[in-house]
Amino acid sequence: MSPAPVDEGGLPGLLGWRLAQARVATQGVFDAEVAEPLQLKPAELSMLELLRANPGIAPARLARALAVSRPQATQLLDRLEQRGYARRRPSGSDGRGFEVHATAEGQRCARDAMARLSAAEAAVLAPLSGAERAMLLELLGKLAPQVR
Repeated sequence: MSPAPVDEGGLPGLLGWRLAQARVATQGVFDAEVAEPLQLKPAELSMLELLRANPGIAPARLARALAVSRPQATQLLDRLEQRGYARRRPSGSDGRGFEVHATAEGQRCARDAMARLSAAEAAVLAPLSGAERAMLLELLGKLAPQVR
């Protein structure tokens, strides 16, 4: 006879609790599909995909999009540059600033990582119908601007 399930009290009604439980499932997927084979951390993939989608983005805009400080964004960018995935260039419109680009290798890595992650996340989302998946992403997207 198995023990009775643990009473979670009010936890299931908390967004943070539900997100933490979902994070456990998605972290395993990320580790298996991206972190281990491609040696990328979640923040590095996020930055790389933003660079791929926004060629020439200013570092300050990149930091805001990632909801990190400018020094944190600089550290991430330094790591991507060291791996040959990104490069900074002086800004064409502002000689004092920089614009950031994904290199061809960085673009390839971002496309590969995103494809691997999308395919693997489909298994996590399999219990949901297509409409439920779309609604989940839409509702989470409505919350995301609050952190930027």
